Amino acid sequence: MIRCQETERKALMEFKQRVRDPSHRLSSWVGEDCCSWEGIRCSNVTGHVIELHLRNRHRSDVSYMDCSETNFDDDDVGCRWALHGGITPSLLSLQHLNHLDLSGNNFEGNRIPEFLGSFRRLTYLNLSSAGFGGRVPDQLGNISTLHQLDLSYNFYSNYDLHIENIGWISRLTSLQHLYMNWVSFRNVSNWLQALNTLSRIQVIELVSCDLRTFPPSLPHVNFTSLTTLNLEDNIINSTVPDWLFNITSLEELYLCWNYLYGQTPDTIAKLTNLRALDLSGNMFHDDFRLEALSNLSKLQILYLEEVPINDMLSNLESVFSGCLMFSLKELDLHGTQLRGSLPDWLGNFKNLKSLRLSYNFLYGSVPASLGNLSSLQSLFLYSNDLNGSISEGIGGLKGLINLDLSNNSFRFSKVHFANLSSLKFLDISYSYIDLNKGDDWIPPFQLQSLYMFFCQIVPRPHFPKWLRLQTTLRGLDLSSTSIKERIPNWLPSSLEYLYLSNNKISGDLLQYLPNLISLDLSNNSLSGHLSPRIANIMPNLEVLDLSGNKIAGELPQLFGKQTYYLDLSNNSFLGHLSSKISNTMQYLYWFDLSMNHLSGSIPLSFCQNKYLLVLRISKNNLSGEIPNCWKNFSSLFILDVSSNKLQGRIPNSLSNLRSLQSLHLSNNNLIGQIPLSLKSCTNLVTLDLGYNNFIGNIPAWIEESLPFLKTLSLRSNALTGSIPELSHLTYLQILDLSNNAFSGAIPRSLGNFSSLKRSSSSELYFNNYSYDDEMWLFIKGSELEYTTRLLSIDKVIDLSNNSLSGYIPEELGNLHELRSLNLSRNCLTGEIPSNINGMQQLEILDLSRNNLSGAIPSTLAALNFLSDLNLSYNNLSGRIPTGSQLQTFTDPSIYIGNSDLCGSPLTKYCPEDMPTKGKEEEEKKKSKDRIESIWLYMCRALGFIVGFWTICGSILLNSRWRIAYFHAIDSMCDRLYVVLVLNVAMFKRKLLVGGQVD
Repeated sequence: MIRCQETERKALMEFKQRVRDPSHRLSSWVGEDCCSWEGIRCSNVTGHVIELHLRNRHRSDVSYMDCSETNFDDDDVGCRWALHGGITPSLLSLQHLNHLDLSGNNFEGNRIPEFLGSFRRLTYLNLSSAGFGGRVPDQLGNISTLHQLDLSYNFYSNYDLHIENIGWISRLTSLQHLYMNWVSFRNVSNWLQALNTLSRIQVIELVSCDLRTFPPSLPHVNFTSLTTLNLEDNIINSTVPDWLFNITSLEELYLCWNYLYGQTPDTIAKLTNLRALDLSGNMFHDDFRLEALSNLSKLQILYLEEVPINDMLSNLESVFSGCLMFSLKELDLHGTQLRGSLPDWLGNFKNLKSLRLSYNFLYGSVPASLGNLSSLQSLFLYSNDLNGSISEGIGGLKGLINLDLSNNSFRFSKVHFANLSSLKFLDISYSYIDLNKGDDWIPPFQLQSLYMFFCQIVPRPHFPKWLRLQTTLRGLDLSSTSIKERIPNWLPSSLEYLYLSNNKISGDLLQYLPNLISLDLSNNSLSGHLSPRIANIMPNLEVLDLSGNKIAGELPQLFGKQTYYLDLSNNSFLGHLSSKISNTMQYLYWFDLSMNHLSGSIPLSFCQNKYLLVLRISKNNLSGEIPNCWKNFSSLFILDVSSNKLQGRIPNSLSNLRSLQSLHLSNNNLIGQIPLSLKSCTNLVTLDLGYNNFIGNIPAWIEESLPFLKTLSLRSNALTGSIPELSHLTYLQILDLSNNAFSGAIPRSLGNFSSLKRSSSSELYFNNYSYDDEMWLFIKGSELEYTTRLLSIDKVIDLSNNSLSGYIPEELGNLHELRSLNLSRNCLTGEIPSNINGMQQLEILDLSRNNLSGAIPSTLAALNFLSDLNLSYNNLSGRIPTGSQLQTFTDPSIYIGNSDLCGSPLTKYCPEDMPTKGKEEEEKKKSKDRIESIWLYMCRALGFIVGFWTICGSILLNSRWRIAYFHAIDSMCDRLYVVLVLNVAMFKRKLLVGGQVD
């Protein structure tokens, strides 16, 4: 009988001693013959170990599993069965090894050992979901015999696996299958050239690898054997290169969720062997043309989710009338901007198993032709404008498993479900349901999930009694259906998820649900008390959410041992926080008791729960000090103890909360300086210390030690000194330093905040997480509670009510995305910067109660989003600018206290607009004189005319007067002539006499 080699047995024993085995998976590793141990396979000839199978057998799917302490979610038993620790170099003794599988375990962020490159006979290496981190060693390129390499899904506390140099992969000349999903290639540009050297490669999967480039050309395409290429969910920004369609061996091509653009390439028709094509979520041009796909006669799976087809659905008949009508098994046209009604030709697909037309603009009824899809298993038509009745043909789809018709306007009756015997998932939310007529109806199906929220149930809203027959039901949603009755005791005992929110349920809710795993009754009008025996009533409960109700009474001391999510917030619970709550729920990761009436101190036991991620006990009446017990605590993500009556200093042990991203200590009576211990909380995103009694300066280390800060609130304390340079906080969006005693000038560097210069609304508020957070901000003169969604988009600077002096820095005009700026109640001088129009998104501007002077800049009118303005009580002068948004500010109080301001909306006129009294009288006098002159000239003219015609008319009409008049004229002329002659003669004599004398 062949037995294992002693050196190899010792190597395996050393490996066993180096790892932690909480599930005792390696308990069979005893005795002398290692070939009989579980997971070991030896050669029948030599006895050498040739295969090592240590895959976590409690994980059928090991993808995307993170069993690190900070991310451990114990609802997945796979993490409990994982091996922990590191890999000992003793395994080098297994030199005949050709198969090594360590997937699904937890090697705690250790690097992949370089010595694995010494296994020169290895053909299979699987290290997926094994908790490795750091750089992938180049030594793996030495395993030239390798046929399959899987390094996918390795995470440990956000310490991801990454590649720095891809050159080693070209040495794996025998490689056929490569899986490197979620391995970061962020600094690698030549990834495609390296893979192109692998002539035998058949499968390449590089999902979410930070790939950025897609080379437009390759000198030579070497992928002659490639059948599967998966580049899903990267950031490739290019057109689809033509060389890709020269790989005629391709059977599966996944390019979804990148940034590909351009038209549909016609050359895609060359991929005649293609069975699966996924182009979903890319940026192709409008009017994406499907004609190029019509000749892919072997295509079985076509996913085009959110690709802008932008056409009438009826116009696509020519595309699907040929080969695709017979070959397609899965068709996804979700969110492709399709319009029109559902055409009858949809019923001609012979082998279609899944049809998804949700999130489009389809209208009308569902045609009877869909009943011809005899192979259909999944039908998704949700979120359209479909209405009316459903064709009874749908009820004949005996193979239908998943049916989602929600968010339309359908009317249902039991005839529509008459023959759906295979149905497991049903969502008919937002519909009119008539299933209660005849409570003796026996459904043909056994559902696992039923969603009927916002349904109108007739003849009266109550629990449909046919639900009692759904013994396999695991999830039920009857929220917002106006049910007004007790939860019946016939609800299935196997129910795992129950959502009854927004109803008016009364009575003892819990005594009927002993096997419940998840219970969500949030946001109702539930009253009464929570049974102190809840741990015994529902021992299997993992999720309990009773938030937003009116439940009162003492807080129970115990909950289920398996409970990992507990939310009792916004109720009226009384009593103290018991240490038993956190001690008994050892896997608790979400604990929220905020907005209740709890009193007493914070138990030390909260520091002992190593899996706790979220601790919210804000808005209670808790007193005493924050416990200084966080020494062995590393996983806490959100800590919110705000709005209590806590005293003392911030404990130094908070420095151990290295994973903390949100810290809320506001609205308490905390004292002292901002402690140095917070310097170690390097992942902080929110730091809220407002409304306390902190003293001293803002520590200079905040800028360098807390690089991820997005929200910093220190308002309403007793902080002094100058505002430090904070511009290196590149993610900062909310800065609230109001109501303190800061002095000095506003730092010019505040205009350099990167996050206030660019839009970041699409980014997650927390780093790599989408948890909800909330805090109070003082906006528009009142405090408003902001959730994570608002915090992620709002951008605020509030320096009000301090003793700041000097000018308003012009650099603030660079903050293009700033939405609220409050500099009121300081001692600022100088003018309002003219480049204030650079704050293009500004909605709120408060510069009141300073010593600002000069004119209001006209550029203020260019702030198109400005809705709240206050410039009162300064020394501003001149005309108030007009135009654009400023025209909407009609309240004069926003300019009050500036005695030299004039113009609308003030009643004070500007000098050039209102004439003086003297000028007014002078104008009146000139006007009067002009009128008198006009009358004088008119009278003179009239007198002349009258006199002239009186004399001349008489002469012309009377001949005696006329003869006498002309005779008088002649006599006058004679006399004038005699006088003239005598005067001339006298003048000549005088001239003559004068000449002789000389």
